Amino acid sequence: MSLIKQLWIGIIVMLLLALGGSFAISLMSAKNYLEEQLRVKNMDNANSLALSMSQMDKDLVNLELMISAQFDTGHYEYIVLTDPHKKILIARHFEENKNDKQQYNTPAWFTHFVNFDAEPGVALVQNGWQQFGTLTVKSQSSYAWQALWNSTTQLLGWFVIAAFLSGLLGTVILKFIASPLDTVIKQAEAIGQRRFVTSDEPKTTEFQRLVRAMNTLSKSVKFMLEKETKQLEKLRRESQLDALTELPNRNHFLNLLESKLIREDSDNSGVIAIIRFLNLSEINNLQGRAQADHALLQISAVLHHFIARYPSSHAGRLNGSDFMLIMSNHSSAETVGAELSEQLNAQLNIEELKTIQLPIAISTYQLGEKRNELLHKLDGALAQAELKGNRALIILNNNQPLAHRNLNEWREAISYALENKHLQLAQFPVKTPSNEILHMEAPVRMELDGAWQPAGYFVPWAVRLGIMPAIDLEVIKIALVKADEQSKQIAINISADALCSARFREQALNLLSHAKNAHQIWLEFPESCALRHMAELRGFSNELRILGCCVGLEHVGLEFTQIRELQDIGLHYLKVDSAIIRDINSDAGNQQFLAGLSKIGHSLGMMIIAEGVNNSAEKEMLIDLSIDGFTGPGI
Repeated sequence: MSLIKQLWIGIIVMLLLALGGSFAISLMSAKNYLEEQLRVKNMDNANSLALSMSQMDKDLVNLELMISAQFDTGHYEYIVLTDPHKKILIARHFEENKNDKQQYNTPAWFTHFVNFDAEPGVALVQNGWQQFGTLTVKSQSSYAWQALWNSTTQLLGWFVIAAFLSGLLGTVILKFIASPLDTVIKQAEAIGQRRFVTSDEPKTTEFQRLVRAMNTLSKSVKFMLEKETKQLEKLRRESQLDALTELPNRNHFLNLLESKLIREDSDNSGVIAIIRFLNLSEINNLQGRAQADHALLQISAVLHHFIARYPSSHAGRLNGSDFMLIMSNHSSAETVGAELSEQLNAQLNIEELKTIQLPIAISTYQLGEKRNELLHKLDGALAQAELKGNRALIILNNNQPLAHRNLNEWREAISYALENKHLQLAQFPVKTPSNEILHMEAPVRMELDGAWQPAGYFVPWAVRLGIMPAIDLEVIKIALVKADEQSKQIAINISADALCSARFREQALNLLSHAKNAHQIWLEFPESCALRHMAELRGFSNELRILGCCVGLEHVGLEFTQIRELQDIGLHYLKVDSAIIRDINSDAGNQQFLAGLSKIGHSLGMMIIAEGVNNSAEKEMLIDLSIDGFTGPGI
């Protein structure tokens, strides 16, 4: 039972005791007062009538007339005259009629409950010096009951009004007193959900101490997360990045390239370039290591610029002299080659760097192309550029013809597929270490060009056309139907474009709020959303949690390592990118990084899921690293 309910029960009990006690005391006081008044009236009336009768002749007819006159002019229950031997000489008794019943509407239960016991008035009637008889007078109590009933109902009415006003006033006061309690409850709930937030201290002393203690706890956890995050970032840099240029090292870049080529949500095509610092040894010997490092940093600065300009691109340093750049969703090798060559020449256009020989080879690639074949082809083009010398550029363009060559054609094709419901969800299991299905990963397929195409085929064009929110909304509808049919948990991908659309968020929440199986839907967002759209992700995630949906990030670990910043979003899980998972059984650096990521994620109540698991050796190592779920070809 909540504290508010307990306070209300206490207030009601106290009001009942106070008002009930006051009501009972008032009722008994009024009853005693009226009873005393009736007793006094009986005595006065008996003495007055007996005195008058004592002065009269003792003719029974005259005495009866006097008693009748007295009885008819007052409210009496009875008047009885008896002789000294208790023999009744004259008696008049009250007989109730219809008029009396209409005049007095006191409930029978009330008259039975409040039973007046007023003593009758008794007086002696004298005949000279002798006793003629005894006169007994008892007044009618109906009017007293009526008066008491009227006063009781009025008092009860005032008590009800007072209780109602007290309730209203108590509600206002209770809300004012309990207003800091809402803050305490929200903070306690957040801590229960592993979201360590801090709150302003309320003025109420008891709540102030509680909030202060919880704030201390949250700050301690945040400090711990800050420390762990710094260590995690250090591990990431050591295992994934080249120390000098801060570009991905050879192993990590080749894993990134492999993911680009085989992951079905990757773009359908792109451009890859290799750059060789041909005379690095010569520069190092003649001008010194510092000058050689400076030249390497100038080259890496250009590549960093490309990465920042094209978010779906990656660059890496394969060895001392070779750099590589991969750009998804960029079909023009000529454009990339011209821009890359121009920027490198501009960056190296200083006297001491003009002697650098920098041959470049560029090629297009297609999704599904073999990595070794692509690298072999690129290496042959680089050999041709070396033969040309200096800063020669060789471009290989082997793009397959696209079915749609411009935006209008893509718009028509995608819009037609949407209108005719030519969408479906593939399903791949995500399993726990005990081989139970955690959920079904459901990437979208769209029927285009006579076949069901993966997301990488049409998503880049849908992003350019601003159609992704509409596609993602349709995906949610399909997922709800699939989850209901199969009684399974379904995980779907939501694009950054959809997340940033207020209309999509409103429509998605409305759709899920009216669905009975919203708790079966897992929504996962790209890692980039945590970098570039944190506010939208936080707000949307909190709304989804209320509806029972699970929320997570996919392809985690390539960019975002400030995991402590996720602690107030309330994510349920993180899916680690396959580029980190690949060959994890033999990569000590990535093992340490993943162990740290898992430790912090579990501290925040999040599951850690590995993407792209290829074999049992990788899975066994991931189990040792406390990973909660796995997906990929080996699963």
